[in-house]
Amino acid sequence: MRGVLQVAAILASILIIVYGVLITEDRADPRWLGMLVVVGGLWGIALWPRRGYQLARSVRPLVHLALVLAVGFGLVTIQVLRAQLLDRDRIFARASDPAAGVVDLRRYIAERQGERGRILLSDGTVIARDGTDGRGIRYRVYEGPSSYIAGYYSPGLYGAAGIERAFDRELSGSSTSGWNAWLDGILHRTRRGNDVVLSVDPRLQELGQTMLGERAGAAVLLDADSGAVLAFVSSPTFDPNQLSVPLGAPAENVERARAYLEMLQKDGRGPLLLRPIQGLYVPGSIFKTVTAAAALQSGIATPTSVYRDDGALAVDSRVIIEQNRPDPTRVSFTLQEAYGYSLNVVFAQVGLELGAQRLEEMARAVGFEERIPFDLPVAPSQIAQTPDFLTSRAGIAETAFGQGQLLVTPLQMALLTAAVVRDGTMPEPYLVREIRSPDGGLIWSRQPKEWRRAFSGETAAALCDLMVWSVEHGYARPARIDGVTVGGKTGTAEVGDRAPHAWFIGFAERAGKRVVVAVVVEHGGSGVQVALPIGRALLEAAVQGS
Repeated sequence: MRGVLQVAAILASILIIVYGVLITEDRADPRWLGMLVVVGGLWGIALWPRRGYQLARSVRPLVHLALVLAVGFGLVTIQVLRAQLLDRDRIFARASDPAAGVVDLRRYIAERQGERGRILLSDGTVIARDGTDGRGIRYRVYEGPSSYIAGYYSPGLYGAAGIERAFDRELSGSSTSGWNAWLDGILHRTRRGNDVVLSVDPRLQELGQTMLGERAGAAVLLDADSGAVLAFVSSPTFDPNQLSVPLGAPAENVERARAYLEMLQKDGRGPLLLRPIQGLYVPGSIFKTVTAAAALQSGIATPTSVYRDDGALAVDSRVIIEQNRPDPTRVSFTLQEAYGYSLNVVFAQVGLELGAQRLEEMARAVGFEERIPFDLPVAPSQIAQTPDFLTSRAGIAETAFGQGQLLVTPLQMALLTAAVVRDGTMPEPYLVREIRSPDGGLIWSRQPKEWRRAFSGETAAALCDLMVWSVEHGYARPARIDGVTVGGKTGTAEVGDRAPHAWFIGFAERAGKRVVVAVVVEHGGSGVQVALPIGRALLEAAVQGS
């Protein structure tokens, strides 16, 4: 019986250790430390001398002390092994961030003795590579107007950001197998990091950047089937070369980089912000796509359901004025027409019929209030910023037509559009397409994945018809492209006393190729006049190759 108890104690301790490693991320986590205490107790049970075992009275204290020390040594060993084998990368990342005031010089010196991998666009255009100055100091070089997508690498001052940080192990070569790294050291070979290849098409990226120009805003273009990011446009941008400071850089270079970062931080336009994924904007009428999805999915409306809109709607103390009716003498519109003409009064009524719960459920179903799985951190889109906002009828009505307290990222709205053309499913979007060795060999390639189901196939088909009708007959008519199926929705989002944000979301399909786009121009004014032309140009170039 004693032997069975000992074996059970050992097995239980192993299971607890494995479970603890899986559910905790840090060896200092109180849960993990608590589990170690339990493990120590189980080891004590397993190792404690069995009853009846004869020990001299003078020896017993030494045996018990030895047992305690052995258990303690075992627990310390587990902590050391976890730190070396499992927490190594996270410890390095935390200890090697110069911006935090702490630098692991051994790691960075080792990296500077090797050549960091390149970052390339989909056609092989290099946007980040290593260079060497006259003193033999290796530094990072960024090339082209889209190099900001790479982030920056500044081991002598700021650490790393963007792709440079997210794929640091691959770029630095630290993800190389231990055997290869050991062999490089024995043979005194220069360690070369792997190349990171993005999905961004430089032709489409340049088009989006040119059309957005100096205006603040963003555009994201996705392959609807794979989730690949074809264009990732943000404006204003920054020059990562001016933040790249290698170890051993002259003092004047360090001060120049500090002054540049200070200038960027003081720039009220936020040039360091990657707007496609980190910019949060009031969506305006493009959110009517979510409201329509909720109405269609729940069965409270069909595209042919008729609503009254005589120019105004009183909701509690709030009066919603209709400014978008195509004919002021008309007072009845179908849901399809209300979507194409962007009628706020109709969608306020739809929202009130839905109620807060169903509207919120649909917003969450399409990804609001959670992080989108992506190669870089994405700000979660928000339904409301105060808990009680949707408890009022006015709050529900405003949210339903795209105002209220809504905040969205362009990537979120591009994925919503992708769900419309994918029978209700959303792809997992990605920016990094593959990892290649220094000699060009393929190490890893992205496999497209489905992220989630947003709504049913029937709802997706009905939404697709609404978006196509909006382009064929509604206010999004300028988005039409000859020979291409196009659907879209414009938005003009009110933002206090300043000019509204201009929005456009849309899709294009031709010969089996399906792409989706989301464009926002901050304080740009009319979505039809400002954002739509950018979105249309990107869609046309993507499906026609022009």
